[in-house]
Amino acid sequence: MNKGKTRKKIMKRRLIPAFLMLSVGLICSIVMRINHYETNEMLSVLLGLLIVYYVVGSLFEVMLNLFDKQNQPEPAEEEEEAVIGEEEAQADMEEGQVKAEG
Repeated sequence: MNKGKTRKKIMKRRLIPAFLMLSVGLICSIVMRINHYETNEMLSVLLGLLIVYYVVGSLFEVMLNLFDKQNQPEPAEEEEEAVIGEEEAQADMEEGQVKAEG
């Protein structure tokens, strides 16, 4: 169940770079259109901004995934604790049997 939630988070986060890039592109296009930029200049500036903000969004996505991974408990520790608990229970049972026999 926990893996399903994590997978949904990752799928939603994959959209961050695209939404950031497109929203900046929309704002930039509107501002440049209002300021009467020439088409060639407008397209070159827009292309540069789209590339830059896609990279920024990708870095933001990687940072969020890294922080999320750091906040999750490591499954190896949980398994280790479970094994230690089972060994202790087994030792207690054997000790109880020895006392009952002795």
